[in-house]
Amino acid sequence: MAFWVLIEPCIYKMIRASRAKSAANTDEEVLTPARTQARQLLQPIDEFFLFLVFLSVGLKERDLAHRFNIHQSTVSSIIATWTSFLATALGSQCIWLTRAEVQAYLPKEFKGFSDTQVILDCTELRCQTPSSPLLQSETYSSYKSHCTMKALVGIAPHGPVTFISDLYAGSVSDKELFKQSGIAEKLTEDMAVMVDKGFLITDCCKCKVYRPPFVSKQKKNQVKEMQATVRLGLHVERVIRRIKQNKLFDGIITMSPVYNINQLFAVACMLSNYQNTALVQKRVK
Repeated sequence: MAFWVLIEPCIYKMIRASRAKSAANTDEEVLTPARTQARQLLQPIDEFFLFLVFLSVGLKERDLAHRFNIHQSTVSSIIATWTSFLATALGSQCIWLTRAEVQAYLPKEFKGFSDTQVILDCTELRCQTPSSPLLQSETYSSYKSHCTMKALVGIAPHGPVTFISDLYAGSVSDKELFKQSGIAEKLTEDMAVMVDKGFLITDCCKCKVYRPPFVSKQKKNQVKEMQATVRLGLHVERVIRRIKQNKLFDGIITMSPVYNINQLFAVACMLSNYQNTALVQKRVK
């Protein structure tokens, strides 16, 4: 309800997916919502709830149609409308923080890594196997042994998601995804990025990279630094785990022509910032 209060004033700007599709077919330019639209079967707050149930619980459209006593095509239209609306509304807010903003909220656990601007990791979503052999080879992930879509997610040291890439074919490497995502352009020489040891990005970004080394023989101070990097780097995995608690991403995602999976994933990531809790905690000895 607290989140609803934030977005309710913008509801009147919402453009229905059905109207946008109709306008596209007739080359009509949609700049403002129609003043007179077809009677809505559900109130906006109930449509929003339906969207959250779809995202969080992962119920199928047919199931939602039965539960909300509406037609399945109406469910599809509601999901598409709210996906686009929330992607636009939340995406209009700049989630990338300046260096000064990151420093202002820097947890004391990052004292030894005070120049850390973002912690990065990749995540994969299992998707429907394409019928094309070429697309199958491009989306097949040897890590997941399935066709997947892959995204790069970044968080600030104090927890909020500050970067979300588009979804790419599952076969892309972490390094290539880093280069294509555009985050390198956001990083400056006075910043640092924290990554897992599989992220070999030192040669493709101008900032400092905190990455656990592969070598096993290290000095005592190097071991402590490596342990701290690994421990702090786990925070992005916790955020990704929170995002993937949305059951929609649990199973195999069907590629729907109705709604945009890129937007859906971005919305899920941005919504996690509104349920943020402490990720950095003192280590229990």
